[in-house]
Order: sequence, then structure tokens, then C-alpha cells
Amino acid sequence: MVEKEKYNGFVLLCNKNKPLGVISSNSDKYAICNTELLPPKFKSYLVTIEDHRFYEHGAIDVKAISRALYQNIKSGKIVQGGSTLTQQLARNILKDNDRNIIRKIREVSLAFDLENKHTKDDILNLYFDKVFWGRRNYGLRVACLEYFSKEPEQLNTATFLRGPNYYLKNEEKFLKRMDLVSQILRRKDILSSRKILKIKKTPIQLTNNTLDIYRNDSIPFISKNINKKKHSIITTLDEYIQKEVIKFISTCKYPTSIIGIRNGDVICVGSSNGSDYPFNFKSNVGSTLKPFIYSFLRENGISENDIFQTANKVDWKIREVQQTKKETLTLKEALQLSNNNTFVNASYSIGIEKTLLFLSQVTNKPLNNFVPSSILGASNDGLTLYELTSSYEKFFSKNELTPVKHECLTILNQIAKEKFKNEITNMFLKTGTTNFNKERFAIAGYANTFFGFLRQGNEDDNYSKEGSFISNIFDFLKSISEKIYKWS
Repeated sequence: MVEKEKYNGFVLLCNKNKPLGVISSNSDKYAICNTELLPPKFKSYLVTIEDHRFYEHGAIDVKAISRALYQNIKSGKIVQGGSTLTQQLARNILKDNDRNIIRKIREVSLAFDLENKHTKDDILNLYFDKVFWGRRNYGLRVACLEYFSKEPEQLNTATFLRGPNYYLKNEEKFLKRMDLVSQILRRKDILSSRKILKIKKTPIQLTNNTLDIYRNDSIPFISKNINKKKHSIITTLDEYIQKEVIKFISTCKYPTSIIGIRNGDVICVGSSNGSDYPFNFKSNVGSTLKPFIYSFLRENGISENDIFQTANKVDWKIREVQQTKKETLTLKEALQLSNNNTFVNASYSIGIEKTLLFLSQVTNKPLNNFVPSSILGASNDGLTLYELTSSYEKFFSKNELTPVKHECLTILNQIAKEKFKNEITNMFLKTGTTNFNKERFAIAGYANTFFGFLRQGNEDDNYSKEGSFISNIFDFLKSISEKIYKWS
């Protein structure tokens, strides 16, 4: 992992180098434009189409304003604008499109300030970096990645420069706009007739590559290579699974978080509360710690046939989500039923201090984070979804499997079959809830991949343990199954 830094405006690439999203601290999509890589033609196109006297005037163009005023009075409505490129840049920096005199004064004032502090070329660079391009996209680079799935320097034809949303919804107007732009560039000898003919024959391939927003705090966990010069980060994220995660999160009724880990790498992450939430939010994790405790107790003297009372021998009240009429249970039965009292009694029989030390080691958390109620999933500092899922991935990795761990996974596989109502031989599942079902956790593992799920929220009239949580997880896993494993 890399140290925490601010990478706002960097583009995130999946493990196949395809763009997935950008790093932003708010809901705006912004990518730093690598202006030194832009072909000179971009500036020529921009100036010719938007402000052909750009290099001749200052912050405002009196001739353009006069011409626009005349045409607007003649038409009885606004048909032309007289704003310079510098004014357009100022308006985008202010992010204020109100049509009033106050806004116009602020815009003109900032335009003069920009002209005084920057060269004309610098202003054009700022324009490419800051101007709005529809769909919450700011800057040429993010627009090119979203609309064409290409970096700006990879584009080889002239396209529209303004109002992308308007033209994307109407192919006929889009083609007319492109033709108009091409003809203007031809009259200015920027494009040749041969080039225009080639443009007309070349099909324009627009993509629906909706870029997602990632938070800075998630970068240390998903970054593989950071190129500060190109403002790009190659991640460990799997393109297909990550897209499915984003789709799944967007359809969830309750706030939901997901993380997937394979061979130590985070291959997908998503949350209704932002991409950093699975790495930052700490909580009690309910019964999801029981598989670790089961393995520890079995490897420290408790046999398959040992039984423990379902009423605890300690002086504290323990709530059971699943009630049982049995007075005693084996450890296997207790894991299947997620019986709290049995696990508490078994842990005390071995030694509660030893059990808590083991939980500290397996989760890589300080010992003082764990207390006797940690047998039930509670802890002083809590665990993040990443820490919980990562602990599972390390504990049950192929290289670390022991006979007892195999035994534990067989029980968890039976739980998966019962919960998913499906005969699946190569998957395991363990769920856990906090008090009053405020947080609902699930860890699912298969095909050397471990997924952690967290769902929050509980409506007043919904006190069922899981509701649609499990069925939603099963649907998600089925949706990606063709890419990572075969059902069996």
C-alpha cells in the first residue's frame, strides 16, 4: 500500500488499464488534463470555433459584444453571445450560470484577473482543465474518457465542443454540429478537404462509459502503480466485477457496501457512502468472528463430540437471534445455529484470554481491542469491512488450510446451501448482525475470492434478521459467476 496522499483529479484504471473513474472529494467528475500531451490542433480547434479573436483581445471582446447585441436586438431574442474564452473559463470556475448583473460582474472581474495573471496559452490550458462538459464532467480529459473511452491525445477527429448532453440525445443534430465545426475549420485552413471527407466516412463511436467517483482514502488499498506525471493510477480492481458492484450498489434499497479480495488484492469495492467507507467505517461484526473461534477451539482440545450448555455460565445476559430448544450443542451445531452462549462457554473452557489473543492475531488488531463480548463480535474499536474480509482471505487461503479449517469451511458451505436455497459445493457463507440489526454482515467465499457485504438500515416494520439481504447477495454472485467460476 502507498501512503495517504491527495490525488484529486487523477484517473483510475482497472487491472486492464481501462478507465474506471476519477478521484474526487465531491460529486463532480474532474480529471487533470495532461496538457503537455495535447496535440496543438486542440487549441486551434477551440480558438477557431469559440473565439477566433482570442489572441487579439483582452478579457472581453468589444467587437463581439457589439455584434451580439445588434443581432439580439434585431431578432428580438438572444441568438448570439459575446463571451470570450476567458469569460467562459471564469464562468466555469465560478460555477454560476445565473443570468443576472451580479454574476456577470463577477465573471468579467475574474476574466480580467485571469488575463493579468496568465498567458493566453495558460488560459487555454486552464480552459481544457476546468470547463463543464455535461454529466457533471469538468475538463476535456474526463469528457473524452466518458464519451469516447479515450484519452484526449488518442482522438483523431474533430467533434463537438459544447453541449455534449444536448447532442448526444439527438444523432441528427450531432452530425449537423460536427459538419458545421468541420466546415468552419476548413474555411480557416485548419482542416483539409481530404480530412473532412475522412471524418464523414469515419463512424463516430460514442460510449456509455460512465466514470465513477472514488475517494482519496481508498487509494492506498487499491492502487498498484501511481503515475504522477500522467495523473493516472493503475489499480487492482477487476473491470467487469467492479462495474457489477457499482450497478448492484445503485439498486440497493438500503445503504450497502461491498468489497472483494483475491490473493491479497482488492479486486472490487463499492458503497452507498463512498468508496472509502469499507476501509474507514468501523463496527461490531456480530457472528462473523465465529468461524475463527471455532477453528481455534477445535485446534486447542475441543472435540467434535464435546457438548456445551446453551445457557451460559458467566454472569452476563446473552441474546440469541436463533432460539434452540436443545439444552446442549456441539461446537459444529453451535456454528450452524450461530449460538452465542455455546461459543462463550466453549471459549471459557479453553481460556477466554487465549481466545481473545487469537482474535487479536487473526484480525491483526491490538489485544486491547478485544473483550469477552468479542466472542459475540463486539470490540472496543470495531473492525472495518476491509479488515474483516481480509482476515477471512488470509485465514482460509489455500496455503493456510488445515484439516480443522477444511472442517469449518464444510460447515460454512452447508450454511450457504441453506441460506441461498441452492446446492453449491464450492462456496461458503457466514452472516452476522449487530444489536437491533443495525448492521448486517455477510462474508462469502469461492474461487479463491472473498466478498464482504455490509447492509445498514432497518425500517420500523422490518425486524426480520436478514430480509432481502441474502437474496440480493446471491443475485450479485450469480451475475458475476460466469467471469470467475462455474456453479457446481
